[in-house]
Amino acid sequence: MLHKISRIVKNISFMLLSWQGEFLQKRLIKRLGYKPKQIVDGCTVDISQEEHNLQEKVDNEVRVLLKKLENNPKKIEEFFRGNNIKIYQIKRAEKKLKSLGETVGFITERTGVKALFLNMLLKNKPKLKTQTCIVLDSGELDIYILINCVHKWFAQKEGLLGFDEKSQRLLKKFNKVKNEDKLIGRLSIPEIEQLKNAIARDVQAIEFVSKYSRENAGAKNALEKMQSDKGASI
Repeated sequence: MLHKISRIVKNISFMLLSWQGEFLQKRLIKRLGYKPKQIVDGCTVDISQEEHNLQEKVDNEVRVLLKKLENNPKKIEEFFRGNNIKIYQIKRAEKKLKSLGETVGFITERTGVKALFLNMLLKNKPKLKTQTCIVLDSGELDIYILINCVHKWFAQKEGLLGFDEKSQRLLKKFNKVKNEDKLIGRLSIPEIEQLKNAIARDVQAIEFVSKYSRENAGAKNALEKMQSDKGASI
């Protein structure tokens, strides 16, 4: 019975990631006019070809790594630790991080007062700077969140934009604000570009989780196996 409930929760986790990706993508297109192509001097120019190629490279690298690690949460955890990315598991992580304007998962470097409070939450030395880390709830490791983190880590490593503190701060504001137009109206053109990059990274990571899960599924039983192989509930 408990195993069945756990599986249902994991299915909900997967659906939420998919819905979140679609939601962010729609907001990106509607509010910021994010398009892969635009007309320049009468010609159709793919202005994001380099980014597209880099994104494909990231997707392939993540697929190869996950296959090597057998989609095993513990092995993914060991991979991160081997690359000096600390993983913190704390009780009620989502609620505690929300009070700091952060979310569960991959958190890039932070500075200032926010970094100080985040270090206190993670029981680190009281410093005004944090290192890139992963913060999860206590208990079992959630395979979907871990895959999401792997994708973001590779994207950052390959130099895709949107992971700097300013971009991430704009993303948090955009996700919380009710009147997006009012917020965007106050932003400079460089800030709008930073926000677009940050949203793109979020959307791409979430879409990868959804697509990768379906690809690995091939059939329904394969997805269920991925979920049950030491996957975790939220």
